[in-house]
Amino acid sequence: MAALTKERRAEIEASFAKQGLMHTFQAHIDALEHGKLEISMPYSDAVSQQHKFFHGGAIGALADTACGYAAISVIGDDEAALTAEYKINLLAPADGDRLVAIGSIIKSGRTLIVCQGDIYIEKDGKRKLCAFMLMTMCVVKNLGHK
Repeated sequence: MAALTKERRAEIEASFAKQGLMHTFQAHIDALEHGKLEISMPYSDAVSQQHKFFHGGAIGALADTACGYAAISVIGDDEAALTAEYKINLLAPADGDRLVAIGSIIKSGRTLIVCQGDIYIEKDGKRKLCAFMLMTMCVVKNLGHK
C-alpha cells in the first residue's frame, strides 16, 4: 500500500477541521494512514439519547466521517469522494466515555470505493465493538471545496 503524502495528510486535516458537526462532537483524528483513519469523540449529553448512551445518529456520523476520509486518502489530487450509501449495524448500546470509529478501505476502484467502519465504545479503559458500517463512496472530479 502506498504511503500517505504530507500534502494529502494536511489536506485531510484541514478538511476535517472545516466540518461543523465534528467540531460540535468535539471529535478529533487519532490516526491517519493511506486507506485508514481513526477518529474519536468524548461522551456528552449533547450526543446522547434518552438512556444516556451515544445516540445512533452520532455513531453513524462519526463512522461516515472515518470511512469518508479513509477513502479520500487513496483518491487522486483532482478527485473528491462523496458518500453514496451506507448500512450500519448497531451491535451493542454505546454506553461509555468515548466513541472511536476506524474507517478502512475494503476495495478501491476508479469510481467506487467500498469502506468498512468499526465503531467502538470505550469505558473504564476497555474497548468494545458497538457498531459496524459498510459504505460506498463515489469518486468524482474535485468539487473545488477541499
